[in-house]
Amino acid sequence: MIMKRKNCGFFAAIAVLLLVFLIPGVCASISLQSGYITVGLAPVADFDALYAYNTVPATVAFRDHSTGTPPLIYLWQFGDGATSTEQNPSHIYIRKGLYTVRLTVTNAYGSSSETKENYIAIGLPPTADFSGKPTVGNTPLAVEFTDRSTGYPTTWNWNFGDGKGSSEQNPVHTYWSSGEYTVTLTSSNEYGISDATKAYFIQVIPALKSRFVADPKEGKIPLVVKFTDVSTGNPESWIWNFGDGSTSTQPNPVHTYSSPGAFHVNLTVTRGFNKDSTSQTITTGGVPASDFVADSTTVSVSTPVHFTDKTLNSPTSWSWDFGDGVTATDQNPTHAYLVKGIYTVILTTTNNNGKDTESKANYITAGVFPIADFITEIPLYQQGTRGQYVRFIDTSLGNPISWSWDFGDGQSSSEQYPPLHRYSYDGSYTVSLTVKNIFGQDTTVKSNIITVAEGPRIDFKADKTQVSVNQYIHFTDLSTNSPSDWKWDFGDGTAGTGQNPDHVYREPGMYDVTLIASDAYTTISHTKKNYITVVNTPQADFRADQTKGITPFTVKFIDISTGNPTRWKWDFGDGATSAEKNPTHIYSTSDTSSTNKFTVTLSVLNSYGEDTIKKTDYITVTQKPIAEFTVDNRQGKAPFIVKFRDISAGNPNTWNWEFGDGTGSSEQNPTHVYPFEGSYDVRLTVANQYGSDSIFKNGSSSQRGNAAPIPLTTTFISKSITTSLTQVQPDITAVPILPTATQAPLSPFVTVGASIIGIVAIAIVKRK
Repeated sequence: MIMKRKNCGFFAAIAVLLLVFLIPGVCASISLQSGYITVGLAPVADFDALYAYNTVPATVAFRDHSTGTPPLIYLWQFGDGATSTEQNPSHIYIRKGLYTVRLTVTNAYGSSSETKENYIAIGLPPTADFSGKPTVGNTPLAVEFTDRSTGYPTTWNWNFGDGKGSSEQNPVHTYWSSGEYTVTLTSSNEYGISDATKAYFIQVIPALKSRFVADPKEGKIPLVVKFTDVSTGNPESWIWNFGDGSTSTQPNPVHTYSSPGAFHVNLTVTRGFNKDSTSQTITTGGVPASDFVADSTTVSVSTPVHFTDKTLNSPTSWSWDFGDGVTATDQNPTHAYLVKGIYTVILTTTNNNGKDTESKANYITAGVFPIADFITEIPLYQQGTRGQYVRFIDTSLGNPISWSWDFGDGQSSSEQYPPLHRYSYDGSYTVSLTVKNIFGQDTTVKSNIITVAEGPRIDFKADKTQVSVNQYIHFTDLSTNSPSDWKWDFGDGTAGTGQNPDHVYREPGMYDVTLIASDAYTTISHTKKNYITVVNTPQADFRADQTKGITPFTVKFIDISTGNPTRWKWDFGDGATSAEKNPTHIYSTSDTSSTNKFTVTLSVLNSYGEDTIKKTDYITVTQKPIAEFTVDNRQGKAPFIVKFRDISAGNPNTWNWEFGDGTGSSEQNPTHVYPFEGSYDVRLTVANQYGSDSIFKNGSSSQRGNAAPIPLTTTFISKSITTSLTQVQPDITAVPILPTATQAPLSPFVTVGASIIGIVAIAIVKRK
């Protein structure tokens, strides 16, 4: 019985030991609570700059984008020997040159540097460069050139290699003749000039022209004909129509004619959007191949027209139909049209081998002016897009002898079949064609026949349009149709990029703001005249050297207003006022209250206006104590000895410490040992006859009040302690309050496993 009791006591002790090791491990593994003793993040340096390019002297506003746990210490090296320790400094460069800028950022956990080589260009000539798209294509070839020069040129001079040029920054140029072209860009600014030449940069493929050879062109049936394509302009596809219902897509087909006749063979070649056709006649079995011409196709009424037979293979009879109800059987007849009109002429010829007919539609115009008309061809993949090519095809009647095209974009042509026309800009275009013959002219107008998709519609806004000097303005892009690039001109000699930039105006005045937005096809700008008004109106602001204290409480107020105020009006919230810039005021509590809060108001004025700021309950004056404490060290290895020092104001006479590990103290300045690794939040509550006050400190902040803002969470990891407590010397190096999350390095399963192994080992020894 005694042995069983001993065993029960032994195993109970083992269970307690298991809980001692297990619970801290589990807590440490699942808690991410940030504690008063914490680990921070090392910095990563980054920055950019805003400045007016190529001005001397130039003021450059540097913007810090570094990450890392604050507080951060900054060291800027501007490349001209000057430095700064501000977070976002402005620096004036007084000499032209390229400057390398370096930013080094340091905190309690490390240091990081970012160096940008030749980042700032002041007063330097540009370095010319450019690109073009496309660089290879069919004639006519429209090339979009893009200036890629560095150093911020202000003028551009292009030589496209075909005798043409441009002074635009990003021109579009059309090459009308085939060949290889060398392009030169000369860019300049007030500091110099630079050339960039790219030899044989543009390659324009020759115009597409359909041609073929037929061998033989006539003979007995069956007639085997070999067709050979000799088209120019690098055709990509071929469509043959052999005139007997048969076709082919081979470049050089062979075709057999098995019946007599005259066969009109047509070859259409294509290359991209370009195409061209040509025809020849193949005769088999001696059948005639009918053809004819007239000495004039446009005549007055009653004027004779002489028709000449051009038929091959010796026809023996002819049958003419002049289109006005009159016929003839002569080989080369003469006919006069007595009624105004447009007539189709048909000739049928016959010999012993067969017959053939040739019809020429709308061939003769008698006494009437032409009827203008045309059609367009646009590839499906280009419809509604920018950079659109259109083929215009004249379908006018009445044998016009001149053509005048107006494409609606400022361009025109006098050709009957003008070359491909390119629309480079957004919009809907109305096209007109005027045709003339000896009797008069006619015009057809087709409204909005061509539609080219819109580019960006530019608009923007500023969060403030009237500001004080040195006050930030945030600009927001409101453009539609998806621009992909933004360039800003703020009107004060400075420029910016990005969709939604911030800007600071350094001088009073009225400023125009321009936004230039682009997509892959179009660049459009929008300017708002006198959009920003900058004045020296003051912006009220202030701070106090302290905001909570024991009565009587002396506070020094410091004016930090901007805009150069010349007068100040202070209202301290207790009936007292002041007109000083930086006054000092003494606050007291009333007889009936142990604590009073005071709202402070400051109004500042100058010749441009007035501004007021009110800070509600800004000053707290109390007879109760104000809890505060410090420690000799916040970071160390287990076992970690921390000396707590009460620095509360207001003569407290009781102290209640909660160390975050489940223990506490009522001493004024206790010393506490943390035996385990972890993260701990600390609270101190102090009291006197007027009341009490608490302060709660975690890893990122301090919070006052008797109620805990969050439950006190203990995060610790059980470890065996091999070092005697008397041997531990605390590290008194101060560590700043830094936010982080603490997580145990050991899994709870490791802790539990180690505990079980220990228990088993003890049990085995006990049994033995």
